[in-house]
Amino acid sequence: MDKGSLEKERRRMQLSRRTVLTSMVAAATVPRWSLAGQGRRILVAHYSYMGHTKSVAETLSTVVGGELFEIQMAAPYPLDLERMATQARSELETGKLPPLLGKLPDMSNYDLVLVGGPVWWNTIAPPVMRFLEETDFKGRNVAAFAAYALAPAHYERNFAAQARNASVLPGLMVSEFDISERQADGAISSWVRQVMSGRGPQAL
Repeated sequence: MDKGSLEKERRRMQLSRRTVLTSMVAAATVPRWSLAGQGRRILVAHYSYMGHTKSVAETLSTVVGGELFEIQMAAPYPLDLERMATQARSELETGKLPPLLGKLPDMSNYDLVLVGGPVWWNTIAPPVMRFLEETDFKGRNVAAFAAYALAPAHYERNFAAQARNASVLPGLMVSEFDISERQADGAISSWVRQVMSGRGPQAL
């Protein structure tokens, strides 16, 4: 891997110090949906390395009243960004995706599933790919949400192609900068309205 590509990827995944605070305050600034009366069963599954996707996932879980599920690796990535980026790229190029920790949720227990992760190397991060590979969505409405540094690239198209037996709704792509600066609330609120209305499936 050339130094230019690695440095570019490292910049894409820089963590703002404000990200942790974002997850604590975002739910207070995004309008809540009252779903108890609708009987909607919602799962918010996510993988997060730097904290951005986790922040969005926690906000979504609070706003829609969904169950939060963290996608965890059996052997987590190293904390060193260079080593992590190199490992992730190798996994994407070879298709040898990392094993996950624990039992995955049964999709028959939910009506709507939101799946989040970071945009790495212009596509879905390997742990989220593994989650999609091992999951049968059984005809449920499914929507992706992702945090990106430069651009969402091919994330949504690749997600729709890999979400097995899913009715894929339009996704939410938000920049890490907007998440860190608490500027993603409007986009999250608008997207929640869209997925809760069941608009889709997505035309790609």
